[in-house]
Amino acid sequence: MAVANLTGREELKDSPDKVKTSLTGIERDQYIKGKALFAKEGFCITCHQADGNGLPMSGFPPLHGTKWVTGSQDRLIKVVLKGLHGPMEVNGTKFPGQVPMTPFEGMLSDEEVAAVLTYVRNSFGNKASSVSKEKVKAVRAASESKKAFYAPAELLQEFPLEK
Repeated sequence: MAVANLTGREELKDSPDKVKTSLTGIERDQYIKGKALFAKEGFCITCHQADGNGLPMSGFPPLHGTKWVTGSQDRLIKVVLKGLHGPMEVNGTKFPGQVPMTPFEGMLSDEEVAAVLTYVRNSFGNKASSVSKEKVKAVRAASESKKAFYAPAELLQEFPLEK
């Protein structure tokens, strides 16, 4: 990927026949766009890695097999829009949360947030509903007054992890 950035090549552009997902139509298009956004240097891939395993030794949790990803869309959208800071537990592992997750509300449109979340919710062994740009727009509007990172405990109070 770094070579692609240096040489000006487009990164991680998949031909439609190479994409491995059961999604079809608009949802599949979202998935493809989301995969490209996920892979942009400085975005999701930097901390959560190409395989979605994160960097546990550095404090970055995995994205697979967790209700943080496959559960409440509202909770996940808020994490992406406003960022996350503070201790949390993912798949039985405690993360100190000393390094905050970047808030992407000023960097990604509603359509882009929906795309990357559709990708994450349907990659790394996850299978969950796609996220619509309308849903992101509604959550963005509802959380507009929030000016700081979310704390995991704050989000779990509003949206408890699903069983």
